[in-house]
Amino acid sequence: MLRNHLIVLFTTVLFFIYAGDLPAKEIKCKVLDNDIAESYEGECKDGLAHGKGRAKGRDSYEGELKNGLEEGEGVYKWSKGDVYDGEWKKGKRTGWGILRLPGGAFYEGEWKDDNCNGNGAYSWPNGAFYEGEWKDNKRNGHGVYYGSDKSFFKGEWKDGKQHGEGIYQLPNGISVHGIWKDGAFVKESKEQLEFKVDRKIHDLIEAERSKTGESVSEFITRAVKNLIEKP
Repeated sequence: MLRNHLIVLFTTVLFFIYAGDLPAKEIKCKVLDNDIAESYEGECKDGLAHGKGRAKGRDSYEGELKNGLEEGEGVYKWSKGDVYDGEWKKGKRTGWGILRLPGGAFYEGEWKDDNCNGNGAYSWPNGAFYEGEWKDNKRNGHGVYYGSDKSFFKGEWKDGKQHGEGIYQLPNGISVHGIWKDGAFVKESKEQLEFKVDRKIHDLIEAERSKTGESVSEFITRAVKNLIEKP
């Protein structure tokens, strides 16, 4: 009888000694963004990634999450090389953030629902630069575009094109002020609008037009289209 009690006691002691070496039960914490859902390390709530953590899949993310999605501040790296560092809401870039592209271009500014929305600046690797208002990844509202040759256009934009009043200035400082529509300088004869051209730029335009046969509006439109880079 005593022998049986000793055996039971010995077995119980061994169980508690080695129980600490048994692997803990893994709690599955789910990430709802499929592109980073293969593995997750971090805080959890009700089976979903919630708090600070690291998630990996085709892409990777490190930062704050809420209910399984990116929310708060975090860094997202795409497999193609793009990197976004900024604010998130419900799995989408919303708030302030910086997107850096592999070639050296970058956007810094406001975001909403994964698109550039609000005020922001876009820089090209060749030194060209735009700063102003955006809507759904396109220049919309008031903004200034500086070309890589130090010329610039300052004025109104719509759907990524000059639209409204604006000033185009050449690298040597001479400028033309007028009205634009869908990226083209409005022709005075068609729209009955006046534009001001100083004497220096008038002589320059006339010299170039004599070579190409373009109208004043066509020449200015072509010059500015050559200036503007595509984001």
